[in-house]
Amino acid sequence: MRMFCSICCWFSLALIITLWGLLTFAGDLWWPATFFLFAPRWLLALPVAVLIPFATWINRRLLLPLIAALLIVLGPIMGFTFSASKQAMPAIKPLRVFSCNLQNGHFNHDAFNALILDTQPDIVALQELPANIAIKSLEGWQHVFEGDLHIFSRYPLVAGDFRKAMVPLHKWPRSCFLYCTVTTASGNITFCTVHLPSPRYGLQNLLDKSTVISLKRKKLLIDETVYRQQKSQEIAAIVETLPSPKIIAGDFNMPLESTIYRNFWGKFQNAFSIRGIGYGWTERASVRGIPVGIRIDHVLMDKSMKPLMCATGPDVGSDHLPIIADVAF
Repeated sequence: MRMFCSICCWFSLALIITLWGLLTFAGDLWWPATFFLFAPRWLLALPVAVLIPFATWINRRLLLPLIAALLIVLGPIMGFTFSASKQAMPAIKPLRVFSCNLQNGHFNHDAFNALILDTQPDIVALQELPANIAIKSLEGWQHVFEGDLHIFSRYPLVAGDFRKAMVPLHKWPRSCFLYCTVTTASGNITFCTVHLPSPRYGLQNLLDKSTVISLKRKKLLIDETVYRQQKSQEIAAIVETLPSPKIIAGDFNMPLESTIYRNFWGKFQNAFSIRGIGYGWTERASVRGIPVGIRIDHVLMDKSMKPLMCATGPDVGSDHLPIIADVAF
């Protein structure tokens, strides 16, 4: 019994480290790692937690590998972020950026309007907002939109270009990128919003009631991943040509561990990674009734700007939480 418990404890640590490496280096590169990328990662903590009472009873030294495994799961695997340093407030008022995916118009209008009035953002980027839905708290703002992508600004703005992307099971392409030039009190900035293609349909298609995962259905997920990489490459190339300073905010449909994110968006500063505290999950979904939290909405900026604060906002009835960031020149 003692030997068996020891093997289980050390094997758990080895397995967690292996999965951490798989998540970090193969997400969106190899389809099983992509599946893991969007899976409920907190489940990895359960077998470790089950072993802790046995290790306490048999040999307390075995708590060391279990605690190490648990810290890896609750920390880097689940995406915990902690910003210890404080930023001095700049002489010029920072720019407050607000971004949220509004789930094709299925959100609580009163809660959303109250949040806008409470947080007082300067620029608001919205995704999945049908053009026929008006936002009361943003009436009178400068506004550009393309499809269901919208940018609202307290400052004057000039519309730029846009791009569309195909979404599986949809007949027509939808907008995935929109940018504009905003004239702030500190000068012009290029502001972009994105809603990049999702792996949702490939992930859903892969699930099977009897076998959990059906290997025969992996092609859709693989094809989606290739397409997502192509669109990120295309949009990132456009952003590269735009003048600085620039901010990109929206629903990227990928977490930081994604190789697609690292290859095409990793050069930008991620406001929550630098100034956030906690997990910062922006989407709440479920897999067969199991809750999943994941950070796929981001506020990014180039090196000419500096994030001062970043946090997720309260629930406004969408399947995404808002993300709010203060940015300084």
